[in-house]
Amino acid sequence: MSTATYSPSGGVRSVVTPRIEIVEYDPEWPDRFERERERMREAVGDEVLSIEHVGSTAVPGLAAKPIVDICPVVEDMETAWRVSDLLDEREWPLVDERGDRPWIEHQRLADDGQMFNVHVRPRAAAVENYLLLREFLRDNPDVRDEYERVKREAAREHPDDVAAYTRAKSDVIERAKERARAEGYEDRIDR
Repeated sequence: MSTATYSPSGGVRSVVTPRIEIVEYDPEWPDRFERERERMREAVGDEVLSIEHVGSTAVPGLAAKPIVDICPVVEDMETAWRVSDLLDEREWPLVDERGDRPWIEHQRLADDGQMFNVHVRPRAAAVENYLLLREFLRDNPDVRDEYERVKREAAREHPDDVAAYTRAKSDVIERAKERARAEGYEDRIDR
């Protein structure tokens, strides 16, 4: 596990990058997300269009890394930077300031040990892809189970390499999204 310390607004905060480990689904993840969403909503107010629970912890029954992924959805990158500043002033330290990608990343390690990854993103195809995959996996246990198998294998093969882990999952994710589009799941997403 690697730890980096940040002090973006005067306070010292730690951001942890754990070894990739897949654990059984925890029915507490949705409640943890809801509590974090409320804290976040208080911090950012009306600057966000929505705050979405994304990633594997948002899919009941799906084993996952024990990290709750949150996506504050904003209108554009200018708003994303305003929201990022508000989050950074509070409890969500900025992890990556690179301006070369269409999102801004924050993390928070809660007092109870729960890790939150936060990707502030403009409403665009990337956000829609998050939501498309989430809704499709929730409704299709066969695809969810295949995805879980691939994730477990990727974690075994690449426990310390997030990029390789992500690449190893990409084919099954793309197939699931293609099938979701073919079955009309795009209509279920609140754009």
